[in-house]
Amino acid sequence: MKKSLSLLVAIAMVISMFASVASAATAAGTKLEGLGIIKGDQNGNLLEDSTWKRQDVAVLLSRLLGVEMEAQQTAKSHTYADVRGTYYDGFLSWAKEEGLMEGHSATRFGFDEALTYQQFAAVVLRALGVDTSDYAAVPELAVEAGLVAEGTDFAAPALRGATYEVIVTALDTVVEGTGQMLGTILGLPGYEVTVLAVTGVEQTDAGEITVTFNKAATEDEQDDLEFTVARGQIEYTIDVEFNEDGNEAVLSSAYLPAGDYTVTVGEADPIAVSIQDGRVTKIEIGASSLKQADGQSLNIKVFNQFGKEVENPTNLNVSLYNATKQAKVDAISGTNTVNAKFNLGNDTVAELDDNFIATVLHTSTGVSANKTFKIVAGSAATSIKLGTVEPLEDETRITAGDDGLVLPYELTDQYGEEILLAEGDYYPGTVGDAFIEVDGITFFFNTNEIVEAFHVDEDGVLTFDTVDQQSGTLFINAVNPTTGATGSTTVTISSSAIVDSLQLSAPAKLLAAGEEVVIPFAATDSFGAPIDGSDVVLGAGQGLVNITSNLTFAAGYPKINGKGQLLFKFADDQEGTAYIYAYVTTTSNGQKQVGSLQLSVNELAEAVKVNGTSVAKYFAQTAAVDFDGDDITYLDNYSRTQTVGSAAYTIVSDNPTVVNYVNGQLVAGNTTGKAEITISLDNVADSDYTFTVQVVKDSDIKSYEITDPGTIYGGTTGKVAGHTKTIKVSGKLSSGTTVALNQATAVTNITSSNTTVLAADVTAKTITGIDEGTSTVTAYQNGTKLASITVTVSEDVPVATTVAFDEDEYEVTVGDTFDFATEVTVKDQYGVAMANPAGFLTSSDTDVASVNGSVVTAGEAGQATVTFIASNDAQASVTLVVNN
Repeated sequence: MKKSLSLLVAIAMVISMFASVASAATAAGTKLEGLGIIKGDQNGNLLEDSTWKRQDVAVLLSRLLGVEMEAQQTAKSHTYADVRGTYYDGFLSWAKEEGLMEGHSATRFGFDEALTYQQFAAVVLRALGVDTSDYAAVPELAVEAGLVAEGTDFAAPALRGATYEVIVTALDTVVEGTGQMLGTILGLPGYEVTVLAVTGVEQTDAGEITVTFNKAATEDEQDDLEFTVARGQIEYTIDVEFNEDGNEAVLSSAYLPAGDYTVTVGEADPIAVSIQDGRVTKIEIGASSLKQADGQSLNIKVFNQFGKEVENPTNLNVSLYNATKQAKVDAISGTNTVNAKFNLGNDTVAELDDNFIATVLHTSTGVSANKTFKIVAGSAATSIKLGTVEPLEDETRITAGDDGLVLPYELTDQYGEEILLAEGDYYPGTVGDAFIEVDGITFFFNTNEIVEAFHVDEDGVLTFDTVDQQSGTLFINAVNPTTGATGSTTVTISSSAIVDSLQLSAPAKLLAAGEEVVIPFAATDSFGAPIDGSDVVLGAGQGLVNITSNLTFAAGYPKINGKGQLLFKFADDQEGTAYIYAYVTTTSNGQKQVGSLQLSVNELAEAVKVNGTSVAKYFAQTAAVDFDGDDITYLDNYSRTQTVGSAAYTIVSDNPTVVNYVNGQLVAGNTTGKAEITISLDNVADSDYTFTVQVVKDSDIKSYEITDPGTIYGGTTGKVAGHTKTIKVSGKLSSGTTVALNQATAVTNITSSNTTVLAADVTAKTITGIDEGTSTVTAYQNGTKLASITVTVSEDVPVATTVAFDEDEYEVTVGDTFDFATEVTVKDQYGVAMANPAGFLTSSDTDVASVNGSVVTAGEAGQATVTFIASNDAQASVTLVVNN
């Protein structure tokens, strides 16, 4: 909180307590004296029974703010003739300049007069911006403002002792909306905050909530704090970013529809916040002038009720009218958008000094903006200044091939008005030209081999692109041929950094032929700077890294994937010591070795023996369970456990009348007993693995359990077949071990205790929700009760609640397209997959992966996060790796 605002709070709290607090001032006065807010007389007397003199209140205010010395040293600016001595000159001048205290007139302050409640109230009201020119109305205004209670004796002088107790009470009181005591806000000793707490939660933009804390959160606190934004039972995915001071956290979401939400920070209680949809409240036309040139932009900006600029606003009507010629000018691009462009280079459309009127209307809200222009010359710049070109962000030098280098410029006309260049892309007129014309300004270069293009964005920022491998000193001279104005600058372009050192390390696991492995590496460039793995390019060309080996790599290897990882794979028939060398081709020295590595490549891995399964071991008669390669593991010749998966295998039972393997299932017969199941890998000798399964008697099953179906949907809107749930029962031995049952015979009947809430289909053994409530479902076998479970039915309409991708990571090649339509599963709050769920895909890096509907196109090598956002903001993300 700003000091001035803190002072207003302090004064308001003091005034509001005057009417109700009695004099109990000694302890309070001592505390205030210790804080340096009040001082006693030469005898140490705090003068509790004395009144305040008007000039002493100015001193008190400066001490409350902690600016006593600054106030005292303020140069005398008051004109009060009744002030005696010089001690108070600084304080009174400061209080007057800050708008906190005034005199009775320009020449009379009221020095040595006792301060009344009315005078003190006037001080507060003026500080709050209230007009107190009608001094007689101050009591009424003070009551209306809530500063004092009705019935206060405004003519009475304020005793110091009463104010001491009031001030201490105020300092110890938590100020509403801050979560801090007033003493903390004023920075007084003994009021330091040690425990982080939330002081406020408010919406600060469309899709944005700001959480304010009572102090700056440490880095550890920022890392550890968890934030949750929820609307009812639905939690929204958010990004959290702390401000530089650490006392505010901005929670942003791609989709946050209007409604009532709760924000939970850590383990604190949820805080309610109401979210509004963004609405347009202000439009600005930022163009400072319109030139007699083509491609003129109005530089339109649209703002919402939070003062934030709206990106890509819709429902705009943008018009430009030549009032001199009484003719409308149509946009040549960006019609009715903030990017609208107009061609004004022809005399039939616009002549010098023609008056133009620009109007922008937001049709949905009626918010509008107007601006008039007088057409100026194609470039009216009479002064050109070019600034220093800085390296790109996070870079230490400007390097050949850099794009988007900012060329600072300052153009002003004969009136000193700033001129911005028109948005657009600008190139040399013909191949070999050493100049580029930008909106009437010609930029000349000392060479035609370095600059590729100039670009001007919507804000008038000028950038340029450089040519790969072309270094040197670039001289730029900007000339306005109309006025003769010039400006120049010099840019040093360093040669492109190439790999100078490639430190290769052995992988942290066994390396076998035919297996892909990540090779850790660290690369540095010719300037000694580290190179990100994704920036290292393999190949035999100039500046590229060429990796060779005496052992043959598999086709397509080595390679660097989109994550910047170096991947090796050796051909299946390779074995032995691999001598790896890395070279870089340079223009001056030919090929330079930059790294080497020696690896032990083991023979192709082979399956040796099946070593485990994950399948039921106890069965009721005629029960069956699925059993395939995904449930079987094996050891290879390097003692590594692998999943059999789609590899060929054989499963045999030694007692098929008890349990047999049929069509991917273990199937129990009608006979109790044990069977040994043997699994062997095809064409692998001695790979057998045997385990025992048992078919138990019904009497061995001591209890039954119904699998919890979860909450059932009982409404009709959006209801699908999946909302009808099948009742499944499992058995338990006395040891608690689960027994697989034949659901068709184990459960002959099911019932619902409340059929108006939940319907039970005896034949299909399914349950269907009908109305909100609960019902007990019971499973029977020929009249014998097996188990019961209470089922809850809800009428809440299904909404997207969870989103999941089929894979943890996807890998594609540059130029590929990939359709995620069948890769995303969206389930509602009942755990049922939604057919054709509403939502959209986003990409964290559209250069790497651009999105069109459900299809992603791989643009360049790298890594992007692809996110599917459902209609109510349920979302999930997955990594997409794009390889060359």
